[in-house]
Amino acid sequence: MRQTLPMIRLVLAAILMATPLAATAQPPAPSPAPAARPWQVDYGQYYCSMIRKAEADRPYATAFVSIPGLSKMHIALVPQAGGTFPAGVTDVALLPGGTRFHIIREDTRGGSVPIQRLYDLPVEFADQLTGAEALELRSGARAVGRVPLAGVRDALAVYRRCLTEVSTEWGIDEAALTALRHRPNSTNRLGFHAEDYPPQLLNSAVQGRVIMRIDVSTEGRATACVPVATSGSPIIDRRACEVALLRARFTPGIDSNGAPVATRAVFMVTFRPWARDD
Repeated sequence: MRQTLPMIRLVLAAILMATPLAATAQPPAPSPAPAARPWQVDYGQYYCSMIRKAEADRPYATAFVSIPGLSKMHIALVPQAGGTFPAGVTDVALLPGGTRFHIIREDTRGGSVPIQRLYDLPVEFADQLTGAEALELRSGARAVGRVPLAGVRDALAVYRRCLTEVSTEWGIDEAALTALRHRPNSTNRLGFHAEDYPPQLLNSAVQGRVIMRIDVSTEGRATACVPVATSGSPIIDRRACEVALLRARFTPGIDSNGAPVATRAVFMVTFRPWARDD
């Protein structure tokens, strides 16, 4: 490339010298660069998320995280360097409407980075972000924090496309699940126990998260199971479906008329050698 630059300059000079004076009008102004999108959509292995970093007027980096096909989603917050989380968050509310959602809070760490996860939000929560200006963090009746949502509406279309594309890849009909009055839910944590960890992996202490596509009958039993997002270990993937088919119990999907229907949905389990599975 360095050797071609002198030739490019010579060609440009020849063109300019051969151009009549009347044709030397000012070049058109360059088109403005597209505005940067403050919220970024991440296509992860297991999830779709909308993410925005912490800024001067935003005390927390924020991520809205959904696993395609699941009935719940969550919010992850990371404070600015040296920052802290508000204490005792029990609910979130979308402003200005004030629609309120109860959450289950979990404070964790990603290495040295503190992370607060707000779980148990219905998947429909994302749709209500369209008209929201801020997310209010509440401890009971008291507001303890606020996350601005400016620009999140622009990211929602890409976020929904991620959910649709990943669901299709996994063989899940997201529209059919959305049309249900109630999606199927496991009543016994998919039947998993700590002893279900494959014994041949104990020495290596491998852990892995598996997302399974499970067909749930009207009686609440798993009739078919396929890993759609792998743990990275074929042994763990295979064991996940074996246990689900053997012991998982569900409340079946309920259609718009209130009747149980056979449903294909996704469920997630994490294998750890030292603790009860998620």
